[in-house]
Amino acid sequence: MDVPSWLAKAAARLALDVDADAVLALTETGKNCEPLIEEKLVDSGGKQVKVILATQNIETYSRLVKSANVKTIKLTARPRGRMNQAHYAMACGLQKGFLSPGERLVCLTGDGFADATDSLMVLDVTGEEQVIHLLESNQVLSDTVELALGLGKGGGQGERFFGTAFVVGNSKEILRLSHQLMINPFENYRANIADRDRWELIKKYANFDGAFVIDTDGRIVAAHRYLDANRKVEIPSGLGTRHMAVAAMTAATGARGITVSGEDRFVRIFERGKMVAKINPAGKILECLSESV
Repeated sequence: MDVPSWLAKAAARLALDVDADAVLALTETGKNCEPLIEEKLVDSGGKQVKVILATQNIETYSRLVKSANVKTIKLTARPRGRMNQAHYAMACGLQKGFLSPGERLVCLTGDGFADATDSLMVLDVTGEEQVIHLLESNQVLSDTVELALGLGKGGGQGERFFGTAFVVGNSKEILRLSHQLMINPFENYRANIADRDRWELIKKYANFDGAFVIDTDGRIVAAHRYLDANRKVEIPSGLGTRHMAVAAMTAATGARGITVSGEDRFVRIFERGKMVAKINPAGKILECLSESV
């Protein structure tokens, strides 16, 4: 029995029964949501019920975004737990303008891979949901994290990956509080983090010492920067000097930092001197999202 497909059909029926405004579903390939994609969902009064699909798979997103029957959200990662996934996707839907406070949703989630749907929930959008600003409202940060996740999963071009770091935003102040360890390969080379064709070039330099500096518009300003910011910060025990230096730079400049650990491969995000998120690149699972991490 194809349980996810049956649940998608049940979600459509339930949405009509509870007068929902939208069906919100998490997916990896779109297969578990096929009954929702194939035709418009319209209630007895002629109102169309929105179908919103959230995926972290770029190929799936590129395909689904062309569908006239659904709205599609590209997620950078997804939290553990069904309720967390639903609220995360809801917050992203609010950010994108796909949802509005007061709307009622039928949500499809699962505790395993996103296609393994096993739960239906009815939730109302209150407007008080935390907007997931760290990953989804800043495209430059989102692109940088996605690149970092690729590095964490596959490593650099060498036999062993030693880890790397990115600092995003307020590049003038970051450059003032850092110095070059070796020649900056991006000094006379225009590259933007949004240009995926440049990612292999970035990965080429990821195994060398120093951090990448990325401006607010996504331009890669420098690589191989030693971060000199001297601020007292507290980071979880077991993390090394790279994480400490990035945390200190975010405290000093208001920029955001991303590290890829050479040991556990986890991607960590820093803001205002604190680690605020940790993502396992193996499944792009958001391990935590809290300033108290």
